[in-house]
Amino acid sequence: MEKSIEKTNTYNCIVIGAGAAGLFYAAGGESPDKGSEIRNLILEKTTRPGQKLLMSGNGMCNITHGGSIKDFIDKYGDHGRRIRTCLYKHNNLQLMQMLEEAGVPLIERDDGKVFPASLRAGDILNVLKAKASERGFSIRCSAEVTGIQPDAGGMIAVKLAGGELLHTEKLVIATGGKSYPSTGSDGRFLEVLHRDLGIRIAQPRPALAPVYVQNYPYTDLAGISFEDVEIVCGGHKTRGPMLLTHKGFSGPAILHISQFVKTGDVMRINYLPRLNINEVYRKIKADQAGNSKSIAGYLAAEFGLPKAFAAGIFSEPGRKLSSIGHKELENVTNLIMNRAYSVSGTGGWNEAMVTAGGVELDQIDMTNMSLKACPQIHIIGEALDVNGDTGGYNLQFAYSSAMAAHA
Repeated sequence: MEKSIEKTNTYNCIVIGAGAAGLFYAAGGESPDKGSEIRNLILEKTTRPGQKLLMSGNGMCNITHGGSIKDFIDKYGDHGRRIRTCLYKHNNLQLMQMLEEAGVPLIERDDGKVFPASLRAGDILNVLKAKASERGFSIRCSAEVTGIQPDAGGMIAVKLAGGELLHTEKLVIATGGKSYPSTGSDGRFLEVLHRDLGIRIAQPRPALAPVYVQNYPYTDLAGISFEDVEIVCGGHKTRGPMLLTHKGFSGPAILHISQFVKTGDVMRINYLPRLNINEVYRKIKADQAGNSKSIAGYLAAEFGLPKAFAAGIFSEPGRKLSSIGHKELENVTNLIMNRAYSVSGTGGWNEAMVTAGGVELDQIDMTNMSLKACPQIHIIGEALDVNGDTGGYNLQFAYSSAMAAHA
């Protein structure tokens, strides 16, 4: 006997979005009893699940960060304390244990970043898909959701492109933000949430993106990196590794501060943050007498600056250190410890790793990620107005918020 249309289109749980957060949710929780009629579904609007997950960590998947979960809080900016309970209860150690017990060995690098030992993001994706299947979830691709509405009898109606209606007891929204829109994460579902449910959305903007400056001087030095710089811009300060690219600045320190940077801002970079500017000035001055080294050669030898970079920041890099006058010495010191750049913009959605903005948190019950106005709807991951630093913090929140939604 065929199932009725009503039964066929009714589910215990529907997850919208087969990215990291959606798959973490489906892979967590209890497996259904054998013989039960539990029907769970993940709807993915693209042709493949987990496309952005496969790109993470340059394809190696920096799944989380090591160390104490208490150290994570400051990595989420102003919203870190709002998600503290969620992170503590569903922490990095639990995430790592879940993956290793599922057959994915992990490694932790010296910088604390955690990866699958194979350095293949596909290993993480395959495990999550398998665990989701064990828990009664099937994945339906090329299924774009165009509307949602609370239904009679406590159900949620989910409308697909083409008009098909599905009904579910519980709806988990894991549609992501707007970064890397080619992966399906284009932010359009945030507009659906606002239109259909009146949910307030903090304006999405690119985060963890390169920063571009006017008259960028280092095109020929692309690939040179710095282990430790200090960057000040937009009232914010950060410190860490930085990379010179063909078009602008990148690397962890730049990616972090990019969320606070606006076109026209002055960005200052200190290439020797471990030293005091006055001490550097006095040392260079003391070393001048009779010194036949070039400016660039001296700075590379004494302060560990890349020689090509040191040569590139002066109009006469081959000039002897001993010939520099007082004003020129001040200029040299400022160029390496307080150089100002005028920001011309940041990388757009195709370059940003994550989205800042999304569903405003005061509408969410943070104990279980449910919508206060409609508790059968849960919102997790990057769809929320939460974004973390580079280093595995965003995937950690995807996991933590997904596990909280099972409460």
